[in-house]
Amino acid sequence: MILGLAGCKKTPAADKPADASPEKARKKSITIGITQEPDTLFLPFKEMAASEEISRPTPYTLTIYDEDWALVPWAAKDIPTLDNGGLEVFEESGTKKMRSTWVIKDEFHWPDGKPLVADDFILTFEIYQDKSQEIIDRTVVEKIEKMEARGEDHKTLVVTWKEPYAYYATYRQHEAVPAHVVRPLYNQHRSDLKRQPFGTKPMLAGAFTISEWVPGSHIIARRNPAATGFLAPKLDEIIWRIIPQTNTLEANLVSGTVDAVSTIGLSFDQAVEFEKRHGKDFDVYFTEGLIWEHIDFNLDSDVLKDLKVRQALAHGANRAAISEKLFAGKQPVAHGSQPTRSAFYNPDVKKYPYDPAKAAALLDEAGWTRTGDGIRQKGGKPLAFTLMTTAGDKVREKVQALLQADWRELGVDVSIKNEPAKVLFGETLRHRKFDGGAMFAWMMDPGQMLDTLWRCDYIPQKDNNHQGQNYTGWCDPEADKLLKGMTTELDAQKRVEMAKRVEAIMAEQLPTLPLYFRVDVSATKKGLSGWKPTGHLQPVTWNAHEWVWE
Repeated sequence: MILGLAGCKKTPAADKPADASPEKARKKSITIGITQEPDTLFLPFKEMAASEEISRPTPYTLTIYDEDWALVPWAAKDIPTLDNGGLEVFEESGTKKMRSTWVIKDEFHWPDGKPLVADDFILTFEIYQDKSQEIIDRTVVEKIEKMEARGEDHKTLVVTWKEPYAYYATYRQHEAVPAHVVRPLYNQHRSDLKRQPFGTKPMLAGAFTISEWVPGSHIIARRNPAATGFLAPKLDEIIWRIIPQTNTLEANLVSGTVDAVSTIGLSFDQAVEFEKRHGKDFDVYFTEGLIWEHIDFNLDSDVLKDLKVRQALAHGANRAAISEKLFAGKQPVAHGSQPTRSAFYNPDVKKYPYDPAKAAALLDEAGWTRTGDGIRQKGGKPLAFTLMTTAGDKVREKVQALLQADWRELGVDVSIKNEPAKVLFGETLRHRKFDGGAMFAWMMDPGQMLDTLWRCDYIPQKDNNHQGQNYTGWCDPEADKLLKGMTTELDAQKRVEMAKRVEAIMAEQLPTLPLYFRVDVSATKKGLSGWKPTGHLQPVTWNAHEWVWE
């Protein structure tokens, strides 16, 4: 399938010299197929995995997790610790505080030649801190007292924390925006900053910078002319083609329209079959990781706010059969939010094996009785809700169909309503506009439990400018206290114990139905060197500067 571009805009291929052969062009560029379109590339406002993937070769962060799940310095020369003196815990007016000092590498520059400085990180912090901005996660920002630039060259960033913070070095909001470009925008357009054109064609940096975004078609990142040292890219250009249908995506890979499919692309079963048919021409990657497929229940629903109904749905879903039928058992059933490889994994949480009889009994206890058409009713209303997911995802649609059939046997009427990822994540979930369940995946960081998913104050609502990712609306006082406490606990073992207790509480209350842990799949044409999927929140593009065609 050839993707048409709107209006008279040139396709990326049309920008190449007429005498350049596809093979020569491929030596200096790569075209990646992706099923989702980003919500934005304005870093403080990004939410989707697609935004992470496309922005990751381009922004400056102080640290990253690599493919081995090791935390390594990126724009920072070193990671501050108590041992090297970069981290300091101190008392001020009877309050325990913390200070982390970062020294920024000299070889990092924006595409216009301006050096990366502490002020660029500080402006990002100011935007996150601004309550008028539609920021989804301020859990960390609220812990920071101030950020300061030091040194004549402003190459030292000093962060003073209101209290000790366990994840100071993995703080994802330590991302830089070019202050010399964004500061005027922020000053002049504060009320609609998120909607400024900078979000679709930002000046980002790193190895590449965004040069073009044609909605529904493609995004292009071109070499940052100021990138030097280890960050100097070997390719000139990365093109992402937005192809929502996974079958069409595979066809584009086979035909040569795209050179690679990212981890936001082929389904697991597609990748298995694709490797069997095309393994001699393509490298297919199966990466175990921290990708948790689950269903968020909207606990404001008259049906789903009843714990017995949620427990019945769990016992009535044959998740083991789904794992075997669709994934040959290679994507195991999840009983919590953490896989066995995670330090936070709790093997003793309450489990819900497939048991239709127990599920039926729970629904009987909850007052839902069978009727002539098989659908249960209570007070004259049917036991019904809507199950949503990302449109065009073949595997999720199969999972939906199997769950729909299982729950129909229990007398539950489940209707399917799917939306494009950009709409589902950017609007429906963000504003909690779903009446039943939403099936999707969270990609986790290796070193922390993401409290923005479950904290009481991170239920998106009008009063907090729809901040947070607690789409279920779950609020448990004990879990909330533990989640907040984990972030200030510097003892790693104590954090593990706290996280395991949160896992146990979640399993008891079932605000979400865990489904399985995904294996990240991606594919590239043979000959591409440096493709290193991670299996966690750091997308495959993290080391795009190393990619090269051999």
